Amino acid sequence: MQGPRQIPPGRRGFRIRPPDGLSRVRPQASEAPPMPRAPRVSRMRTPSRSQETPLPVRRETPTHWIYLHGFGSDPMSPKARFFSQQFRAAGLPVVVPDLNVPSFEKLTITACLAEVERVISGFPAGAKVGIVGSSLGGLIALFAADRCKNVSYVMLLAPALGLFRVNFVGLGKPGVRAWERDGFLEVFHSPSNRNRRLSADFVADARQYDERNLRLSIPVTIVHGQRDDIVDPHLSITYARAHHNVKLHLVDDDHSLLASITQIWEWLRMDTRPRPNRDNGSAD
Repeated sequence: MQGPRQIPPGRRGFRIRPPDGLSRVRPQASEAPPMPRAPRVSRMRTPSRSQETPLPVRRETPTHWIYLHGFGSDPMSPKARFFSQQFRAAGLPVVVPDLNVPSFEKLTITACLAEVERVISGFPAGAKVGIVGSSLGGLIALFAADRCKNVSYVMLLAPALGLFRVNFVGLGKPGVRAWERDGFLEVFHSPSNRNRRLSADFVADARQYDERNLRLSIPVTIVHGQRDDIVDPHLSITYARAHHNVKLHLVDDDHSLLASITQIWEWLRMDTRPRPNRDNGSAD
């Protein structure tokens, strides 16, 4: 099957106030600011599938759902409210945890994962869990699926893949060094509509999370906007091409994906509808 066509990478950087006089871009009002834009992915070579023997894709219909909001957002974001309403209308239990843990200022990926694991542990025994994650929530969703074996499906919306491997590109090495030297960075926080400090502990903690090391045996669907100027869509293209269990939809939308939200819901419902008994969960 022909791979997705590549899109020119986005051109805007962080939606935060960098230290030492680096420029700052105000977030759009329609969506909470995601994590900073990722590094460009080279278009000189086409990424190949993993050379490791792929795991069989395990297909089990989720009975319980979690929505994970993005960086600088909260459970009342537009997408969080949309998915909550849709799942409840379909009679499906859904939880939208607050990932600003232990607080936004002291936020770490490790703390976010612990919160997601706590929520999943509260579901009934035998429950199959689906996760929808937006931006930073998408990255967290992948690691939660790796840790929690009852997660059976993941949908990633403009996921923040690869952001922690190249010194938070957008700030650059000098900006990251200043962040670590000062101990905090001024970040625009959409729910409170003001700048708030983010501890440098976030940097040190995030560097240990590399999604390329994960080997998942569940279906993963990625939706990424071709006009995303925050997280480079090439990162999703690269990840999808390297993993046989990943389906990628490129849409004519920006990072918020709000213009595509109804179509995204239809894709999710198609992906997770009950399958005939003859489908025994074998690989694609």
